[in-house]
Amino acid sequence: MLLNEIQRGQSTGRLYSKSKGFYYPSSDSIKNVNYQKKQTLIQWFFSIFKEIFLPAGYPNSVSNDYLAYQIWDTIQAFASSITNALAFSAILEGMGVGDEKASVLSATFVWLVKDGVGMVGRILFAWFHGTGLDSNLKMWRFYADILNDLATSIDLIAPFFKHLLLPITCLSNLCRSIVGVAGGSTRAALTQHQAIAHNMGDVSAKDGSQETLVNLLALAVNIFLLHTIKRDRIVVWFLYCILTTLHLYANYRAIRTLQLRTFNWNRFVLICESYFHKEDIPTIEYVNRNEPILMEISQSTKCYVGIQLNHVHASSMNIDEFLRHHFAISFNQSSKRFDVILSENCDDQDLIKCYFLLQYLIYSNRFDEFSIISSNISWINVDKLHTTTSHLYQDFLSKAKVMGWDINQAKFLINSYRYSSKQS
Repeated sequence: MLLNEIQRGQSTGRLYSKSKGFYYPSSDSIKNVNYQKKQTLIQWFFSIFKEIFLPAGYPNSVSNDYLAYQIWDTIQAFASSITNALAFSAILEGMGVGDEKASVLSATFVWLVKDGVGMVGRILFAWFHGTGLDSNLKMWRFYADILNDLATSIDLIAPFFKHLLLPITCLSNLCRSIVGVAGGSTRAALTQHQAIAHNMGDVSAKDGSQETLVNLLALAVNIFLLHTIKRDRIVVWFLYCILTTLHLYANYRAIRTLQLRTFNWNRFVLICESYFHKEDIPTIEYVNRNEPILMEISQSTKCYVGIQLNHVHASSMNIDEFLRHHFAISFNQSSKRFDVILSENCDDQDLIKCYFLLQYLIYSNRFDEFSIISSNISWINVDKLHTTTSHLYQDFLSKAKVMGWDINQAKFLINSYRYSSKQS
């Protein structure tokens, strides 16, 4: 039995056996030199490049979609860096750089105000939409890229409307503040998805190194472009259109390469549609390929989870059943909607079960059979529904697990109301 020495995912050529100890296949140090000489300069370069810019243990330490995503992400970052440089140049021109009549004080004032607007924007966006960034990761990542290009286009018109410089720069910086929050938060979620070897720190650090390398390359291009095109507005706008198209296309391709394994609303609806129609679970690749990016899937019957309990609902709710299952479901026939009340103890597995029951009711259209009271607004008998669907749910989970889906995590966007029991 021999042991092969591996460093950073690659064999060093050094072997170990009990009889010989550590040795190289060709005998001792001379053969070690011969082994290293076999490596060409290109192989050595790629080995060093991999060591610097890829996580240790690549490709076994990251998800299968890592390389494809990083390639497209690199292309979009390069295009974005160049357009941002064009925008920055336009802002400086709008502030009067190079104009003897321009006031340093007014330029400083504009810069400080736009930064302040951006800070307020970051706080407000995180407050209103922070909880939805995990559940709609792909959507917000693409929206962030669209907003980034919108901010760039706003900056580019600054030289044409110098008297409106303050509102123009404030609006563009507000867009970029949203880009910063949405892009940074979704990047953290993506890192968690890619780091399958509990190596989030390494994956995040190497992503930063890759981004820095791209920015350095873009910096060299920017210096050349700004020196060449100077203030030729036609060339600037032509470059902006070309690079923005490349930026959005690369972002779309990057998002489409992702193979997310967790359930969110869009993916869960697609999975349940296949399960209830064909009794099988689609692959992770198929669902991610067909998942809508810019919107959520709309169904004829709406589902609102985690809503606030009102007096009418509370007076007729079966509290024991609610505490037992950690959720309660009511159905409004006139508005065709489910309202779900959540217990404080409701976890991700309870949520997956809840959403499965909702999809079962929608696809089976058996609302009346499980309604406790036949009226416009009635509670669903969750005990009866659970008994009826128990075998289906277990079959659903087992098939989903076989297909590689994570059945222990849920990324559903729900409201924040929860209820717990309390002794009177």
